[in-house]
This record gives sequence, C-alpha cells and structure tokens, in this order.
Amino acid sequence: MRFIRPCEVLRMIGVSRTTLWRMVRDGVFPPPIRITKRNTGYILDDVEGWIRQRAGRVPPLAAADAVAVAVPCAVDRAPLRNGTRARG
Repeated sequence: MRFIRPCEVLRMIGVSRTTLWRMVRDGVFPPPIRITKRNTGYILDDVEGWIRQRAGRVPPLAAADAVAVAVPCAVDRAPLRNGTRARG
C-alpha cells in the first residue's frame, strides 16, 4: 500500500482542489487518510481503482479536447531564503 499526497491526486485526475474536496464530500471519490497529525494522503490503489471505474463509464475525449492541468505541489516549490518551503 502506498500513500500519495493530494497534489499528486490532483495531477492524476485533473480537477481543482475544490472539486476534489466536493467529490470526497459527496462520496464519489475515496476519502483521504490521516497520515500524521498535519498530513493527509490517499491510498494509491483506491485512486487508481476510481480512475479505472470512471474510465469505463465516461466516453474518451478527443485529443483536441484534452487539456493539460498544472497543479502546484509543495514538493515542486523552491526553498525560501531560510531553507524552508512555502506552504500551499
């Protein structure tokens, strides 16, 4: 079992943070798991299973309709002057 961070989930499914939160709230997406006191993550197998299930029900987009979504992730941010990373 592997945990993935919310920013990775956003990249995988191509939705905004707000949309992901709504999907979890409405019970249409697997809920995050508390990893530590301040960190949550998603179980990779659950997310991939959701994607597979969804892919079977939704007609594929034409290549011209596909849109790349760039989601900033804390691990992608450059360190600040004091050596820490910006929170986001």
